[in-house]
Amino acid sequence: MAKNDKLRKIAEKQARGNIADLNVTLREAAILGIDDDKNTEQPYVSLKYYWSEYQCFSAWTPDKLRAFSAFCKKLGQMTWTDIYRTAGKAGDKVGFGYTTHKDISKLPKTAFMGKISDDLTWFELRVDQESRVHGFRAKSAFFLVFLDQEHEVYPRA
Repeated sequence: MAKNDKLRKIAEKQARGNIADLNVTLREAAILGIDDDKNTEQPYVSLKYYWSEYQCFSAWTPDKLRAFSAFCKKLGQMTWTDIYRTAGKAGDKVGFGYTTHKDISKLPKTAFMGKISDDLTWFELRVDQESRVHGFRAKSAFFLVFLDQEHEVYPRA
């Protein structure tokens, strides 16, 4: 089998979520970013797509900045499975309160939003009682895009 055919078949299985039955070497898996259980990875915050024009860290109080630092530290000590478990119905969420965005049109408008794949799942995480961060996951990274100091993007119901 040609190398390109093998990579195409791997990509197709990965897209369908059938990665458990892939026959790849450890090197191929590392290059392609494939893991049997991606949810066991420890996340980290990436600011690659952070959009400061919506809200900037400079507007946050020292207490909020300390809460954000604690958020980053705690995030790095968990797995994605742990984070997904913090989801729930309004009033029942715990910890990070993982909440997917059902309507991304409510997110602030940015020039680069059209450049980001529609296939990504946008979600918010709780920094503290009032503050949220919005973004998406790619592999182990949480790409923080928007700060939301007063929980205004998706206000409490």
